[in-house]
Amino acid sequence: MSAWVRVAGGWALNLDGSDAAATFSLPRLELRESAQGWRSVCLLANGTVSERPGDLADSMPAAKAAALAQAGRILGPAHAPALRQVPAG
Repeated sequence: MSAWVRVAGGWALNLDGSDAAATFSLPRLELRESAQGWRSVCLLANGTVSERPGDLADSMPAAKAAALAQAGRILGPAHAPALRQVPAG
């Protein structure tokens, strides 16, 4: 099961279930901290990055929820089971 883990500069989640703190694998979700709030980034299997500029969350739970919703839209049904298994919070 995939889970959010603390990494340098924020939080990460590998959708293949591997530990994102120990292994970098794609697709991957990252939450990056800035002075304005948390920004979610979806790193795709083809090496591209998808993010919504200006879409910042002011809390960690909101940022995680936004990242999962964004990933669901971008990655489509193939990754829906993995995204549903991610624990809240």
